[in-house]
Amino acid sequence: MVLGIAIDVHDLSIEYRSIPKGIVRRKDEKRVLAISDVSMTINKGEVVALIGKNGSGKTTLLSAIGGNLRPASGTIETNGRVFTLKGSNPGLIPHISSRENVRLMGQIYGIPEHEVSIIEKEVEEFCELGEAYDRNYSSLSSGMAGRVGFGFTTSLNPEILLMDETLGVGDAIFREKATKKAMDFMEKGETILISTHSLNLAKSMCSRGIVLDDGAKVFDGASEDAVDFYVENIVSRRS
Repeated sequence: MVLGIAIDVHDLSIEYRSIPKGIVRRKDEKRVLAISDVSMTINKGEVVALIGKNGSGKTTLLSAIGGNLRPASGTIETNGRVFTLKGSNPGLIPHISSRENVRLMGQIYGIPEHEVSIIEKEVEEFCELGEAYDRNYSSLSSGMAGRVGFGFTTSLNPEILLMDETLGVGDAIFREKATKKAMDFMEKGETILISTHSLNLAKSMCSRGIVLDDGAKVFDGASEDAVDFYVENIVSRRS
């Protein structure tokens, strides 16, 4: 991978299996492309918005870049530690507390114990959950769960942060706090790829926008131009 490139996607296609209702035979399944021949290069330090309607392929693309989906064809290369934040579902274990989750995930990621203790405190202070931090994770509201996921993932200092509608989690105060944290990452020169339905956020936080439509990349350019393209060519088509 060329030095200075954070994410390099080349001719990427992702497919999923679709089995008609009532059909159980494997030969009758259909393969549907969720991502079709997408290529893009994101440089280190760029903050890029993924824009598109529901079902356009934004989440699928982020999942593939994060290493959670196998491509049907094409390649994905990343240069740096990659972490994914997905809405209010950070993938933590439901039957233990948030504090215990942070400790366990720290061990899984191979973080030294003394650093895990520091991260545990940082997450507790960032989330502001009070005694709920020591309750079973499953008892938390989606907003509270999102706070824990956001606090933990950003405390790991990722070099590439993939965000799937994450800045819409929680109340207005927490959203402001989370946005500030993301801005701090931008100032440190880290790479951020944000999937968002907020066109204002795409324009205010991101320098570049990539528009997806039915699994294909249909625009790649300055964020304001990307938003204008999306509104004029996709939103207007649906109305």
